Amino acid sequence: MSLPTLPDSCSHILAELDSLDPLLSALRLDSNRLKCTCLSVSRKWLVLGTSAGGLHVIQKEGWKQRIMLTHKEGALTCIACCQHDEDYVAVSTSQGHVIVWELNQERRGKPEKINVSSEHKGRQVTDLCWDTAALRIFVGDNFGKVSVLKVNSSKQGKAAAFVMFPVQVITTVDSRVVQLDYLEGRLLISSLTHCYLCDTERYLSEFHVYFDLEYCLEPPPHQSEERSRPKTSPISSLHRCCL
Repeated sequence: MSLPTLPDSCSHILAELDSLDPLLSALRLDSNRLKCTCLSVSRKWLVLGTSAGGLHVIQKEGWKQRIMLTHKEGALTCIACCQHDEDYVAVSTSQGHVIVWELNQERRGKPEKINVSSEHKGRQVTDLCWDTAALRIFVGDNFGKVSVLKVNSSKQGKAAAFVMFPVQVITTVDSRVVQLDYLEGRLLISSLTHCYLCDTERYLSEFHVYFDLEYCLEPPPHQSEERSRPKTSPISSLHRCCL
């Protein structure tokens, strides 16, 4: 079914939205004391962070609150749900800590804090981004530092869960990290002025930044498959590049 074409003079769109009363009832937030500071959505969960460090994990079906977690490290600034395994949620706090929770909903156990990274302590974490296949999360901050945190999961067994160096610094870009995105072994880092593309599969010991979108719009060498990705700049312009 094709959608009708809107005239150029159209300035308003009418939409029928669902009532938020069930969601607000599930949150039980006192608006005079607490503020929601960040959120993330997966197929199953709506996850919200508050100014008091609370993490509300709400089941989207029926808007039932399933889990309430607290943090002593300050207000939550970013949340990222792991899309390929919804049992994991990563958060960052106002003190710069990054914390990974294993919800243990499949085994009906208690949620467990399985990783805490202090690599960005004292800085503002500006974005979190999960690997689309592995249990690792990429972190960017307001000074341009980007790191990766490998998750110690009990699902992987004792040998696989033990990681000697769980946190690795990838690079430091020219300015504040405004966006991280990951797809098929490539990590995109967007700063205030540049976009960097990192190959995380070819370089195992180090994450090599080989593509700078501000100065180079040609495909990198030995790139056989064309990839098209939309990107936005800080002034809200939309650019589309074939990588």
